[in-house]
Order: sequence, then structure tokens, then C-alpha cells
Amino acid sequence: MRNKIIFGFAFIVTYNIQVAHAEFLNMGSAEIIMLLVAGIIFFGFFGGIFMLIYFLIRRNRTHPQIIPNTVAVNFAPPTAYQNLPVDEKTDKKEPIKINARIALPQQNEIRYVNTNEIIRCEADNNYTNFFFSGGDKLLISKSLKEYSDLLKPQGFVRTHQSHLVNPKFVKSWLKEDGGTLLMDNGDKIPVSKPNRELVKEVLGK
Repeated sequence: MRNKIIFGFAFIVTYNIQVAHAEFLNMGSAEIIMLLVAGIIFFGFFGGIFMLIYFLIRRNRTHPQIIPNTVAVNFAPPTAYQNLPVDEKTDKKEPIKINARIALPQQNEIRYVNTNEIIRCEADNNYTNFFFSGGDKLLISKSLKEYSDLLKPQGFVRTHQSHLVNPKFVKSWLKEDGGTLLMDNGDKIPVSKPNRELVKEVLGK
């Protein structure tokens, strides 16, 4: 389209030049001046039309018409009735994972043991004896109170002022002396009266 416009404009200019040249020889000065004024008006008019058409074409090319998107109708049920992913059904936090190993410092080493291997702990003044499922025994230079606080989150229960046991290794409840625990390794652990209900609750009564 742009080439056609240019060709038409060139044809008009050529034709007017030929006519003007033929008439020019027979005109006086006043007629020549009028012709020049008319020519200026003529070229200005058609030049303006040409520039207007050119800018309109250029504008359409640089700024194409934007067709609005088709509106999609959503027939899906409201979110409240949809099956949510598993992680969105609840905002419950995952339970805090407690370390299942503890460090037992000795004179020449630090022993790292799994808490599920500890049968029980017994106070010996300011020391603590650890008894393990494999038959081992360790004497640690820390009080039972410290290990009681450390092992309670692991399920250990204080049965007596001097005893801390792992319920996993309790074999039975003996009704002697008001309450005694028989452990899997044969040890008998006394249960003090203040701790009796707590121990039964932990063991499931």
C-alpha cells in the first residue's frame, strides 16, 4: 500500500510539471506568481494528506490493535468444597524431633549412646550409674537430676528419688512394698508413693 501511494504522488507531480512547463512560456509575471502560489497550496495539501496516511500506517504497525481476551467462565466448585492437598488440610506443625542419643562423659572418653539402649539410671551420691540392655554399666560423674531432665522427653520416668527407668524395659508391676517394678534384666526398682500414680499412668496402669 505504501508503494502505491508513493507512485500516485509521483504521477501527480510529473503531470503538473508538464502542464506548468507548457503554460509557463505564455504567462506573464503576475500569472507566474499566482501559479507558484497555487502550486505551493497544491503540494502542501497533497503533502499533508500523504504525511497523514503515512503516520496512520506507521502507527498501526507499531501499535497493533489489542483484542480483548475471551472471559473464561469457571464452573469449578468453590475452594471450600474442593479436596485440598494433604499439606493444606491441616496447619499442624510437625512434632519436634528430640535427639535419641546422649553423651556420657568419662575420664578418658565421651561415650555416645542411644537412649533406647538404656534400661535404667540409679543415683550414687553425686554420680549416676547407667545400666544398658547389653549388660554394660557406666558410672558417670553427674547427678541423676541432670539426666532425669534430659531423658524425660524420651519417655523415661522417675520412679524414686534414686531411680529413673525406661518404661520399654519394664516387665511387670510387683505389689510388694507398696509398688516395685521388675525390669527385663531382673532388676527390681522401688516406686515411691508420690510417684506411684505417675508411673502407673506412664505404664498404662
